[in-house]
Amino acid sequence: MSAAAGADRGTLELWQRGRFRRWERTLAVPAWVGAEGISREAREGAAYTPEGTFPLTEGFGRVPAVGAKLPYLSVDPSNTWWWVSDTESPLYNQKYRCAEGECPFDPALSENLGRTEPQYDYALVIDYNRFPVVPGRGSAFFVHVDVGRPTAGCVAVGDDVMRTLLATLEPSRKPVIDIHAR
Repeated sequence: MSAAAGADRGTLELWQRGRFRRWERTLAVPAWVGAEGISREAREGAAYTPEGTFPLTEGFGRVPAVGAKLPYLSVDPSNTWWWVSDTESPLYNQKYRCAEGECPFDPALSENLGRTEPQYDYALVIDYNRFPVVPGRGSAFFVHVDVGRPTAGCVAVGDDVMRTLLATLEPSRKPVIDIHAR
């Protein structure tokens, strides 16, 4: 994923090893990033997409991802799955399931994964600030469905691209996303 410095739009490319173990670009599509662009200064409350190389280890979505190869959580319509962005919670930057009035964190400071549509119809988790987690350094960074505008820090592409990524990325190949400003 690359974009010009300060830009909110760039290009997501998928590179795979082909015949003879050579890297081949198999996909290049327009993508949105954070409204403030890509930066090493990504943090809670800033609309930066984090710069660096991060694993893609799991996905989730409101729509079942038939053929997804990475672990994929189908977010049920009960709206009880959250991504915790409450910096005071020990659950910060993790997914957690609870009923809205019973959550052990402030739901107003977190994202309800079942209510965010169409962005979270399909999503891949960008493992930024996850292992270990540093409160305030930023949470809830995903590759998700595009809605025609910059994101709060995620990478957004068309739903057809999301389905392609979910069907292509294999855990055994240890997929990563390299995000950089050029």
